[in-house]
Amino acid sequence: MILAGKAALVTGGSSGIGAAIAEELARHGASVTLSYLKNETGARAIADRIERLGRAALPVRSDVRRRADVTKLFRHHLDRFGHLEVLVNNAGDMGKRVPTSETPEELWHDVIALNLSSVFFCCQEALLPMIAQRWGRIINISSVGARTGGGPGAIPYHAAKAGVIALTRGLAKEVAQYNITVNAIAPGIIETGFHARHTAPAQRAEWIRTLVPLQRPGRPEEVAKLVGFVASEDSQYITGATLDINGGMAMY
Repeated sequence: MILAGKAALVTGGSSGIGAAIAEELARHGASVTLSYLKNETGARAIADRIERLGRAALPVRSDVRRRADVTKLFRHHLDRFGHLEVLVNNAGDMGKRVPTSETPEELWHDVIALNLSSVFFCCQEALLPMIAQRWGRIINISSVGARTGGGPGAIPYHAAKAGVIALTRGLAKEVAQYNITVNAIAPGIIETGFHARHTAPAQRAEWIRTLVPLQRPGRPEEVAKLVGFVASEDSQYITGATLDINGGMAMY
């Protein structure tokens, strides 16, 4: 168990990629806090699955767009587990697809808050215990759209995800002296409720056919396995990187 004795916190851990990540970290031996905002049923189901693996799980309702909520989330985690080695900033959503000329100011601010500000707030909190123990893994979930500009009507989302990559690189330089690594993972089209909500099936199938050389969507478990590697000691010489997992949709 490469994460035995360690504790992880995964935001947006009640479904999709976040749920798969929480389970994968538990399989590697970690205790896991998973935050959620609306999907309590999903969060508790994932927590039950983690506990059946013999690991401790703590579902916590938190609006990670709000600094005060983030502080409470980390307090709950540390009260339960006493330490934090792995943070996965996964919470995010597109809101809805809207042409730029029609995008309301509120949508812009909300999408930036959820996808970028939340990452900054959670990193701030995580650094306190990680610096003290001189060890940590911060993993930020970005998107292939941060590289390509993404599909139509989603500029706030892809701008935020590009910001996540810049944040990752800057923070990696700042905290390397404390043996803390900071990396981003940029998924492409993954088979989750996210794409079902925001892209019509025919459009999604067309994108996969024309843009993805491997000719299929990715699976949440495939993203989770990459997170498991980055969270481990095996990745100790990787920091400031953005690791692409997109079936060849974008190659850098």
